[in-house]
Amino acid sequence: MKHEKGGPSAAGAVRHQRVEASILEELRSILRDDVTDPELEGVRLTAIVLSPDSKTARIHFAVPRGRPRTAVERSFTRATGFLRGRLAEGVELKRTPDLRFVYEAEISLSDSES
Repeated sequence: MKHEKGGPSAAGAVRHQRVEASILEELRSILRDDVTDPELEGVRLTAIVLSPDSKTARIHFAVPRGRPRTAVERSFTRATGFLRGRLAEGVELKRTPDLRFVYEAEISLSDSES
């Protein structure tokens, strides 16, 4: 049985996109306001890909030019539990997804301010 455009499967896709946007917005806020690790200063979260079952979220990030990517990845690894806990407090979800941080690009410092 096929669903018509705008039917239940379309509504599910729209909800999935809203959840992705909410998670990304909340993580950006947490990173900006609550994280004190100097390695994560100036890092920008650029995108999120939430798995269809919402168990895993791949968070794409960009680092300031000249900053070692591996140092930022280690900092995200250390902060994952904290970020996930804060995310659970800030966004109402049935389950809080596991967070996986994926390097995307290097940015100039002026770009990271926006």
